[in-house]
Amino acid sequence: MSLLAELYLSKDDQEATKYDSQPELFKDREQYSSFTELELSTLWAKMRGVDFDVNSVDGPRQIFVVDDGERIIHRLPAAMTIDLAGLTPEQISTAAIKWAKTDELACEPSEVQPIIEGLVRLAKNASATQRNIYLWNCV
Repeated sequence: MSLLAELYLSKDDQEATKYDSQPELFKDREQYSSFTELELSTLWAKMRGVDFDVNSVDGPRQIFVVDDGERIIHRLPAAMTIDLAGLTPEQISTAAIKWAKTDELACEPSEVQPIIEGLVRLAKNASATQRNIYLWNCV
């Protein structure tokens, strides 16, 4: 079973929920697999140089769930979008190294760096257009 992880921009939560049935309407998006809001929260902690703690992280907020969690949409926090938009190429590389070493991912930095680069691209576009970043997961 594969886990789809798609990141996209939307102006608000109501519009964002349409992604579940009409993803083609959302032109500004990135399509990946195998990560959830947990891994994104871990990335954000690594970017900020803090230890990840599921109880203290203000991570992505769930705005949509169907079929007992088979499809879920989360909105990334505005502060995370700001942090992502400000990453330099060197900081992206450093974040990829740290994120890849986490227990949740345990992979090579080269496997996650494109995800971070996609997030940075979306974050810059979100900031420029006053939109939010959303994560859609489907099992």
